[in-house]
Amino acid sequence: MFIRKLWPHKLKYRLFASVLFFILIPFSLLQMMAYRQMEDSMELEFKEKAGKQLTVMKSQMTKVLDSMFRYYLFLEHDPVTRGMLLDSSPRMPLERQELFGRTGERASSIRFPSQVAVALADRTGQFYQPDGHMGSNEAYRKFVEDPNFAGLTDIQGYRWIAGDGLQLYGLLRDSEQQITGYVRMDFNYINWMAEASKDLLLQQSYQIVNQTGYTIGLSDIRNAVDSRLVGKMISGIGSGDLHQEMDRKGTAIVSGTYFSDLNWYILSYLPMNNYLGNLNAIRAQYLFTFILLCISFIIISFLIAAAISRPLLLLRRKMALSVESELSIQVHENAFVGEMKELATTFNTMMADIRQLLKRLKQEERMKEALHYRMLAAHMNPHFLMNTLNTIKWNVLDKGDTDTADICIALGKLLETTLNSEVELIHLRREMELLQAYMYIQNYRYEGLVTVDYEVDPELEYALVPKLSLQPLMENALKHGFAHMPEDARVVLRVFQRSGLLIMELEDNGVGLPADREMSAEVSPRKGIGLANIQERLTLLFKEEGTLKVAALERGTLAAITLPLLVSNPFGKGGNLDVESTAGGG
Repeated sequence: MFIRKLWPHKLKYRLFASVLFFILIPFSLLQMMAYRQMEDSMELEFKEKAGKQLTVMKSQMTKVLDSMFRYYLFLEHDPVTRGMLLDSSPRMPLERQELFGRTGERASSIRFPSQVAVALADRTGQFYQPDGHMGSNEAYRKFVEDPNFAGLTDIQGYRWIAGDGLQLYGLLRDSEQQITGYVRMDFNYINWMAEASKDLLLQQSYQIVNQTGYTIGLSDIRNAVDSRLVGKMISGIGSGDLHQEMDRKGTAIVSGTYFSDLNWYILSYLPMNNYLGNLNAIRAQYLFTFILLCISFIIISFLIAAAISRPLLLLRRKMALSVESELSIQVHENAFVGEMKELATTFNTMMADIRQLLKRLKQEERMKEALHYRMLAAHMNPHFLMNTLNTIKWNVLDKGDTDTADICIALGKLLETTLNSEVELIHLRREMELLQAYMYIQNYRYEGLVTVDYEVDPELEYALVPKLSLQPLMENALKHGFAHMPEDARVVLRVFQRSGLLIMELEDNGVGLPADREMSAEVSPRKGIGLANIQERLTLLFKEEGTLKVAALERGTLAAITLPLLVSNPFGKGGNLDVESTAGGG
């Protein structure tokens, strides 16, 4: 009920609402779902690739650290290096540089990147710098006094120190665990990660943080991971697991893993914009395009709805004006196209047909008025006849002529029936009385030689029949059947019912129909009530169910009236037998 109240009533808005709710909104939801699925699919794919790449970087860094540690062990156990460190003889600096340079050749199986630099110092003041040159006394002093060497013991002879770079500080000892020198290996892992990632598919920035979330190293300061997200990553990584999140803007993938060798967390930052353009711009452009498409769709829907509703509205207005213009209004068919043009043509045709119908109705109304006037005028003659007939009746009664008086009474019944023009259907018993009155008069003419037998079902005495429907049939039999043979003239009237129909048959033994007469109702040459009049009244009253047929017999003629069986019993004893006069004369 609530939806029906909200649902628009005008066709234009109904069409628009249908398009909106059943096409536009579902299409919008499907597009949004498709775009979201596309984003999720791309995000999943890039997350997988970014995670694999971070795992590769972690593995390679592990190899670098392993190489550095192996090289530290090599230096500690290499006899040439140990001899060089223990050699206190005065050698030329170039000689010592050459010996230091050959260390790398002896350790050819140990490979580490160029971002790793090695510095050595002995116990006698010799310092071998990462570039292979001999350091000054001041450089030697700073090197050996580096506090990161302090605290190293025979048991723990090395340590890793992380800062802007990663350093391995170690003591070099002889077979008797005596310190022969100091070594420091510097690993610029930031540059190394930037260099190593150049050959990878995805260009990510890397960030190394400790357990507290403090950033130790960052390859690209522009892509630093937010501190809140760093804490979320650390809590989600666990022990050696790979964990991934989207940044707060949803435009970058942050991957993280635990580096157990140094108790670090390595994070990678992959901006999606580098590969998909600016996602926000793409999303905004997509949204703008989608909104523009929806607006266009709405406008088109309104135009289509208006193209349908506007002609209908115009036709409605024309129909409203047609009453004032007496249906003389027309619409211009050229202003419409397609089905609307056909509708306009139909409208014009309908208005023309209605005008013609009204014209005929007005003519028929005028004819009815004229006929009614003539009927009113015609009623005057029967009234004068009735008055005259009553005068004749009382005159002959005064003279004792009862036969003539009876004829006047019978004729009065017939005239009285003709005067009551408002009654069309009467009871069969009333129609029989009229027929008997008619035959009473006619038997004076034929000197009682015409015999009438009545075979009427008594249950049908209150059946409804058109008034004066049997009298014309009897008149036709007397006029055409017994005009030249009044002797042995016999007429049989049968009234019965069959399959819901009332059948009245009048059979005579007269001369029959002439050979050239059609076996149907004919129009009497004189003005009056004839067979054609009966057929016309039956058609008006009962349509196709009321028929009159005249058939020739071996001797005589059979006239049959068929009409629907309608029975109307009177309300009580003494009630009016005319149906139209019952219930207060209605």
